[in-house]
Amino acid sequence: MKPIMEPKPQLRPVISWRMKIPWTPILFLTPAVIAFLLFKYYPLVQAIYMSFFDYKVIDPPGRFVGLSNYSYLFHSSEFWNALRNTFAFFLIYFILTFWVPIVQAILLNEIRFANKTIRVLYLLPTAVPAVAGFLLWKWLYNPDYGLLNYLLEFIGLGSFGWLNDPAMAKWAIVIPGIFGSGMSMLIYYSALQGIPSENIEAAKIDGAGPWKRMISIVFPSLKFVIGIQFIAFISGVFLTFDPMYIMTGGGPANSTRTLSMLVFDSSFKEFRFGVAGAISFVMFIIIAVITYIQIRVSRTD
Repeated sequence: MKPIMEPKPQLRPVISWRMKIPWTPILFLTPAVIAFLLFKYYPLVQAIYMSFFDYKVIDPPGRFVGLSNYSYLFHSSEFWNALRNTFAFFLIYFILTFWVPIVQAILLNEIRFANKTIRVLYLLPTAVPAVAGFLLWKWLYNPDYGLLNYLLEFIGLGSFGWLNDPAMAKWAIVIPGIFGSGMSMLIYYSALQGIPSENIEAAKIDGAGPWKRMISIVFPSLKFVIGIQFIAFISGVFLTFDPMYIMTGGGPANSTRTLSMLVFDSSFKEFRFGVAGAISFVMFIIIAVITYIQIRVSRTD
């Protein structure tokens, strides 16, 4: 009689609950996150804190005033004038500069001869310090011996006040931005390179012309990149300070004085750091609201 063999116990796989932490990306991201917290969020929190005080640098934080700084802003004609100028600059920058790198990228994408050389030439102006570029344009705009008025007089179109005319000063400040879109152009160009060539060829076979291909293939493929660039564009315009400060100093007649200049003047000229903090927080709210609206609109499309 054979002995009854007992079944061997089945070995169950041991499940490890240890979490695998991706240390490599964390190590690469940590310096950027720390820098972002220190130089972005900490100054913002500090500005909000200062806005509730009559802030004194010698004896911080000074006397608590609550919402008095905000009340002062909303009753100040300087604040409302700077707010109008900021939105006016936003519209002018959008009209003259936002679409330029998109067009440049589309045209460059169609060029096959010396493509790399042209890309380098587009990128070279970004190597010039912004302050030097704005000073150069200020000399070009000079009403007496500037190159632009000399050329206009030479062809019989007369001379203009450029930075001295309140009606022209905003446009004159924005015009140099048309020629400084090299980095944005390369971002759009990289996005265009990601469009499958099969889609373009199929559209050509179906008889779609250049404009039809642009509407049905190119722009839908650039939608996400355009949305990201627009968000960066919003904050960039609202925080723009250098061109106004260097070219006009906020003039003529405060026609180019923006919120960013008002922050500078309130803090470093008038030493009203509480008011400057209140303006900074209002700017943050405006940028956040516009950005949120843009994101919501892009999601519904």
